[in-house]
Amino acid sequence: MDEKDEKIVDGILKRDVNSFNKLIDRYGSIIHNVVRAVLNESHETTSVEECIDDILMCLWRNMDCFSKEKGNLKCWIIVISKNKALTYKKKLKKFRNNIDIDDLKVNSLVDIEDNYLKKENKKSILELLNNLSIKDKEIFVKRYIKDCSIEQIAIDMGLTSISVYNRLSRGRKKLKQILKGREL
Repeated sequence: MDEKDEKIVDGILKRDVNSFNKLIDRYGSIIHNVVRAVLNESHETTSVEECIDDILMCLWRNMDCFSKEKGNLKCWIIVISKNKALTYKKKLKKFRNNIDIDDLKVNSLVDIEDNYLKKENKKSILELLNNLSIKDKEIFVKRYIKDCSIEQIAIDMGLTSISVYNRLSRGRKKLKQILKGREL
């Protein structure tokens, strides 16, 4: 960990607001970019600022959970940001699924058809992924559905980046074989 990060962490642990402002100056754009990447659908973008505020509160309250010896502050902040944003996404999805159909403003029959096709495609993809091991399926979902970086997947799952690349490569080969078998 570099000296600036160490001073920021020490300051926040002492509840120094200036140190927290330095954290925001240094990592605020990263937090914002992570949250925007996760909350990328139109109905989710209104929650970006609220999610960022929650992340900042979490960092302020939980800085004592960060291990200077073991961790990299930037990576820790990215993981927290991604997890909070995914939690927001789940809440928004649950809320959206509970909305009465009469409350929705559907522009046309085409919108309904597009949504149905997207759900069917997603269901087909998830059925195909069920042919992989649980760990490989999780890696595929994180990489290709949630659009996580290889490095982030490695951190989240306690693997090396090379291991993640290898699992993705083997999984793609396996899925290609399965798809070829379905075409016949």
